[in-house]
Amino acid sequence: MRRDSGYSMIELMIAMTVTLIISGAIYGLLTAGSTAFRREPEMADRQQNIRVAMDLISRDVFSAGAALPTFSQVFSRDDPAGPECVGGEGVNGCGTEGSLGPPTAAARAPGDGGDTLTATDVLEIVSTDETCPERTVCSQLPVPGNAGLFALRMPVPACATPPGMVMMTDGQSFTVQMSQAGGPASPACAGGTGSGQNGITLGPVLQPWMAAPPLLAPSALVPPNLPVIFFYAAQVVRYRVAPSNDPMDPGPALWRSRSGRYGSDGLAKPAPDGNALPAGSPWQLVARGIEDLQIEYMAGDLVWRNRAPLSVVNDWTTLVRQVRFTLSARSSAPNLQGATTAGGTGPDAIRGQLVTVVAPRAAFNELQMGSQIQ
Repeated sequence: MRRDSGYSMIELMIAMTVTLIISGAIYGLLTAGSTAFRREPEMADRQQNIRVAMDLISRDVFSAGAALPTFSQVFSRDDPAGPECVGGEGVNGCGTEGSLGPPTAAARAPGDGGDTLTATDVLEIVSTDETCPERTVCSQLPVPGNAGLFALRMPVPACATPPGMVMMTDGQSFTVQMSQAGGPASPACAGGTGSGQNGITLGPVLQPWMAAPPLLAPSALVPPNLPVIFFYAAQVVRYRVAPSNDPMDPGPALWRSRSGRYGSDGLAKPAPDGNALPAGSPWQLVARGIEDLQIEYMAGDLVWRNRAPLSVVNDWTTLVRQVRFTLSARSSAPNLQGATTAGGTGPDAIRGQLVTVVAPRAAFNELQMGSQIQ
């Protein structure tokens, strides 16, 4: 008698179950590989953005205060003119909302009670362009610090060609002004070269970064006869986080200006807000995906604070010795494994942070010369 052969229902179910398990495992491996293939480039891009931003900020903080008087406060505490930092504690927390959230904010800089603000900080640094040679001022009128036509003992260096930001200092005080084209009508300088051709026109003094007596009138005699007024190409480097103005990538970004809030006309310009920048804007986008910037300062009391201390002449403890900044960046691609939400709100994204501490070189040199560092 012939018997029909085949699979029983139980055997078929077992085979299907094993097939499903193996297929699921293979699918999981393929999905994990695909996710990693998408995730790793995004993480590398995020880390590269942070490193670019860190490198720029580190170099600017390291150069802070170059050629300025010893007890100058080279890290801006406030914006005395203009509405940009209304609502913040000076320039601390006056930017857009950050990603670190309230718990992290409260843990920052306990020396002044922690940071109650979850908004991003603004960093502004006053310095000079060390690649540009200095000059000495020799005109008697106008008085240094005022607007008008000034004469230098040597031609205006190409790196300080107007329009631009310049600084004059007598070793005790300094002013920052915007330069305009000069003219041959400048007065002759004792001991100068090309007398009558070294003029430069300066506009009004910009915001007072230093509370100090007015600049002295320069001596008509050749240096080192006192007082000597030095002329430098200046920088007021300013950083802030703001939306990108790229419609293809409208996420947060780090912006930088080499003349603070001021355009070449000496007028404060609007901060980036995601829209097209107006003509004459000093702002440049330097790193995409940066969604938080937090700054802390340490002076001679070795305590971290959220705002730079007031600088006091002959008080070495008021000089900023270290600056600590925290940058948080995110990837721009959606639906990536390991995505988090910023501060309990905001979009999901792959996030990362870097923290760096930098000592301003000028402050270190001054402390060393003042026998404050052995």
